[in-house]
Amino acid sequence: MKKWLFALAALMMFPVAAQQFEEGVHYEVIAEEGTDKPQITEFFSFYCGACYRFEPIAQAMAEQYPEAFEKQHVSFINYKGQGPMMNQAWALAQQLDKEKEISAAIFQRNFAQGNMIGSMEDFAAIFATNGVAEEDFKKMINSFAVRGMANKMDREASNYGVNSTPTFIINGKYRLLPQGFADSSNFADDFIAAAGYLLEK
Repeated sequence: MKKWLFALAALMMFPVAAQQFEEGVHYEVIAEEGTDKPQITEFFSFYCGACYRFEPIAQAMAEQYPEAFEKQHVSFINYKGQGPMMNQAWALAQQLDKEKEISAAIFQRNFAQGNMIGSMEDFAAIFATNGVAEEDFKKMINSFAVRGMANKMDREASNYGVNSTPTFIINGKYRLLPQGFADSSNFADDFIAAAGYLLEK
């Protein structure tokens, strides 16, 4: 019943777009079996300009589907070798329940200010401005739990064949194709609607 109501609500919000999504155009199938529960995973990087521009869409998607949406950082986009450390910073932000604050601060510095994070001191400063003392940050950033979460994000990206960002994987089975929405009159709404459509497919 709950799943049926979820689908009905999605169709009421996007009555036309939901009928127009095509495999090979708006999305592709990447696995035979999907996840056990509805899941939208955005693979992104704080060193990715496209991810910065996509952030409002990702935030809207998270608000639309809060139980399903998650963000996973990838380390293969590097700046001064800090890709892996950025993974750990994101993992720590998740552990501290400071994802929104840390995400906004990092994107602001890297792109709005054009001052890329390139050292441990830079990371410590970001967390310090968000209530995490430098001493505590340095203890936690290299903890077993944080490194484990960071490595898991890279493993999942590899398992899904993610080699560019942002990449949106739905239910572990579908990959959204942003280029398929190039002619959309409202890219953001249609892209988010497609994620909702695939959640129920």
